[in-house]
Amino acid sequence: MRVFVGCSASDSVDSVYKDMASEVATYLAKEGHKLVFGGFDHGMMGKIFMTYKYEGGKTKGIASVEDAEVLESLEVDASDIAANTFERTKKLYEAAEIVIILPGGLGTLAEFFSMIDYYRTGRIKKPIILFNYDDFYTPLLEYLKELYDSRFVNKNDLKSFNIVKDVDGLNFCLKELKVKGEI
Repeated sequence: MRVFVGCSASDSVDSVYKDMASEVATYLAKEGHKLVFGGFDHGMMGKIFMTYKYEGGKTKGIASVEDAEVLESLEVDASDIAANTFERTKKLYEAAEIVIILPGGLGTLAEFFSMIDYYRTGRIKKPIILFNYDDFYTPLLEYLKELYDSRFVNKNDLKSFNIVKDVDGLNFCLKELKVKGEI
């Protein structure tokens, strides 16, 4: 399966998150999944890309025009360039069969919410998995519950993604999605 992994490309991210990203990439590559990623070679994203290459996994990078040079310098198996970051996110969703969102900053959150919107409004529904490593996303999940309690979002919005905390949970979630026929 083609898996989009969204995460931070910031080099200043604590090494514990980079190590976790590498662990996720090792698991996915060994399971035979192909990587779709945002086309950067640094931060957690760079760690995922390099781990995938080390494990012999196939990669597809998708970058916006302003970041094309970075993508062109990487040894990806396939690539695509988008006109802007909004188009890039759409292409990432379209290229993937599964979406996994690791901890990240504003760009990662923008991808997460955009992909939920594609899921909600599109004809093609792809599993979205929020990787709540070390309770990173717990405040966000509590805020989403407040939005639900205030009737700004509905139960289906909250059911548009799965939540896992570690690689074992990711493995279990992917197996459950396969059993349900969602992947």
